[in-house]
Amino acid sequence: MPTTDKLGKYELRRELGKGAMGIVYEGFDPFIQRTVAVKTIQKSLVDASEMEEAFARFRREAQAAGRLSHPKIISIYDYGEEGDLAYIAMEYVDGDELKDHLEAGETLPVADSLHIMLQVLDALEYSHQRGVIHRDIKPANIMITADGSIKIADFGIAKMDSSHLTQAGMVLGTPTYMSPEQFMGKDVDGRSDLYSAGVMLYQMLTGERPFTGSPITIMNKVMHQLPTPPSHFNPKVSPELDLVVMQSLAKTPEERFQNAGEFMRALKRTITRNAPSPALSDTTLVTPAASLADEETGANDFASRQRDIKLWREISDSTQRASFEQYLKEFPKGEFIDLAKRRLANIDKLEQEAAREKEQKRLALLATAERKKQLQLAQQKAEAAQLAKMEAAARARAAAEAQQKEDQARKALLAQHLAKIKDIGKIERQTAAENQAKLAAAQALRQKQLADLTTDRAKGFAEIMSRRTAEAQAKEDLGTESPRRLRRRPPRDVGK
Repeated sequence: MPTTDKLGKYELRRELGKGAMGIVYEGFDPFIQRTVAVKTIQKSLVDASEMEEAFARFRREAQAAGRLSHPKIISIYDYGEEGDLAYIAMEYVDGDELKDHLEAGETLPVADSLHIMLQVLDALEYSHQRGVIHRDIKPANIMITADGSIKIADFGIAKMDSSHLTQAGMVLGTPTYMSPEQFMGKDVDGRSDLYSAGVMLYQMLTGERPFTGSPITIMNKVMHQLPTPPSHFNPKVSPELDLVVMQSLAKTPEERFQNAGEFMRALKRTITRNAPSPALSDTTLVTPAASLADEETGANDFASRQRDIKLWREISDSTQRASFEQYLKEFPKGEFIDLAKRRLANIDKLEQEAAREKEQKRLALLATAERKKQLQLAQQKAEAAQLAKMEAAARARAAAEAQQKEDQARKALLAQHLAKIKDIGKIERQTAAENQAKLAAAQALRQKQLADLTTDRAKGFAEIMSRRTAEAQAKEDLGTESPRRLRRRPPRDVGK
């Protein structure tokens, strides 16, 4: 509780209940002098990733219920935010939740169950006509006062016309009471609330829920299984009431009651066999037999009505057109004529869908055959292409091998030619070497000969020079000696 014991203009007197995200207080409006319930949501208790959606739902509850004014719906007075808290001030109801009675193991009398359900349906008819779908009808949201009146609470996940706060594909609600279309995430209308109301009626009549288990198990049963008729658990439930409950729990919205008013009228027709308890009766529930006779043609013919009910029970689960055509023929003004017509319409729809599916399957088979044919042709082409490719590869390999052999032969010939050239070169080099050696030898010999000749010439020249030198010396010596002799000898007389 806030430390000031006050929220907005409201005085907070005591705590009425507590949830994961906030607390509900008994409050007091000092200006109007009335007791109120103050429902709060505390921001700090909400995960940051969920805060936006949580506050959107909280505001939606105020908006949805705030546009409704009905004695069976809890009135919304005010919405506000203060600090860490957002709050809704609403009508204070001095009573208990229907859930408290059911969880305590109580099995409500048939009349009390009808009394409660008729009030719920009356409120839902009003709500649906104003474009508000509750989407979470369950015992915890039904308050019961000491005089047996009810109040519907908690429009936190309500869907409103023109609202963008919820979308198809979102799964919202309490699994035990959710309709098949809610589990599938489809867009829902008032018939989804009627399914939830049917689950609640089933539980009030039998003390059991039609489907139990984990959420996944419940979803599977809701989608695919039929509930056990209520009379199996409670023999006080009449065959007529059995049929009404089972119709409210039909798998498709088209097979259920199309609006809350239709559901109410069907319940009222069961009153002759399920008289309500005086303690909980009201003018909505207690209808004189004469009035019922006025409302329903042939209601006084008890035997005919029993045959009507018996035949309907026999064919209610049928999927054959002939069964419902027989019912319409035998009971053109029967109690279940509207439902029989809807079943026929649904069978027509199913047959049309089956025909479409058959045609689609036929076309799919043709398409599959064509695809198969095309695949075979493509495969044949691919195989032919692969074969041609393999043949081309084989030819290429053969050509490559032939070329390789030719290259090898050419290389061998070239190697032989090179070897011959090498041998010739070797011979030529050897010959050249030999010739070079011979030439060198000849040159050496020539040089030796030249050297010898030079030596001999030098010797001869030296001898010649020596002789010449000697001769010259001799001449010189002789020349010198002759004058000397002439001086020593007297000249001879030439005449002697």
